[in-house]
Amino acid sequence: MIRKNDRNLLKWICENVVDFEDENDESGLTWDSTHEDALKFMSSIPPKEKAQKYGVYSCRMYFIEITEFDDIKEGLEKGFISRHMSLVIYRWNKSVGRKNWDMSDVDQVLHPEIGSIRSNNFIYNNLKHLLDLGVMECINPEVKTGKIFRLTEKGERILEST
Repeated sequence: MIRKNDRNLLKWICENVVDFEDENDESGLTWDSTHEDALKFMSSIPPKEKAQKYGVYSCRMYFIEITEFDDIKEGLEKGFISRHMSLVIYRWNKSVGRKNWDMSDVDQVLHPEIGSIRSNNFIYNNLKHLLDLGVMECINPEVKTGKIFRLTEKGERILEST
């Protein structure tokens, strides 16, 4: 992770993004390039390409190398990366064959109190059981994502009796 205003940005780009000493380099950067040149180069790369091709994510103040989960973890802990952005980066990485973490890892960083039992299957299986029992119902089953569930009258009666 490096701040965008760090004067070592050019060196960081050479170490983590492109080797502008390589004859196939198309960045246009050299050791004589300025900090502004380096920043302009990084800003010119679309976010998806930055993540997929170079393994870098750009947030407001930082460039974050995302080659392993610890990089995402640091960004999550410092509040530079959201769960949603982690999911986007995960999908971008997965589409180029670089799957290096699971979203349950992200959830454990954001919600350590839940522990390792939190997973989509854990939640889905229990929700499905409550739906099958008639204790809960989906009020918008036609949508693919963002379903909303509520207690049924039966569920309210059970909850009141406990």
